[in-house]
Amino acid sequence: MSDTSKNLENKKPTASGASLMHKVGLVELIFILLLVGIIFVFFFGMRQLKEDKAIEFIAQEKFEAIIPVFKASIEAAEEYRRTDDFGEYPFDFGQLTIPEVAAYNTIFDDETGSMKIDAGEFLILYDGENYLFIAESTESFGKAGVKVIYSLRDRSYEVSDPAPERKPTVQDEWLPQD
Repeated sequence: MSDTSKNLENKKPTASGASLMHKVGLVELIFILLLVGIIFVFFFGMRQLKEDKAIEFIAQEKFEAIIPVFKASIEAAEEYRRTDDFGEYPFDFGQLTIPEVAAYNTIFDDETGSMKIDAGEFLILYDGENYLFIAESTESFGKAGVKVIYSLRDRSYEVSDPAPERKPTVQDEWLPQD
């Protein structure tokens, strides 16, 4: 026998590309699906995180726009207390002289006779019995009913949100640190 015939006899057929595709096992398929799943989770998760951060940033800007009006109202109440003969806070919003620190509209409520300040995304109210300033969000903020409450007696802020799981809301970090 010649050398060429021996070489032909000893060669075994090799697997072609088509036959290799059928030899992918269950473990390999699980790894591939796991890798694809991780990629999708990170991709869509990061996209949603960016959208949530953008919404939160807009809400923070809207809230920070009312802080000068809120602080001016608080300072006017403190000034009233310093000049009052009995050292009491005012019992009505109308007794305060609030300087114009930002564009806002004063609204008189005919039913209760009380005054409100329309600061765009928030309405600022004054509770003369408990000496509280209340900034309540409107629909233009993104969600109505979020209340930021400042107590003149305690000199502290509180956030009251009826549905904190719905966005946007006011974060405690956004409150002024006096």
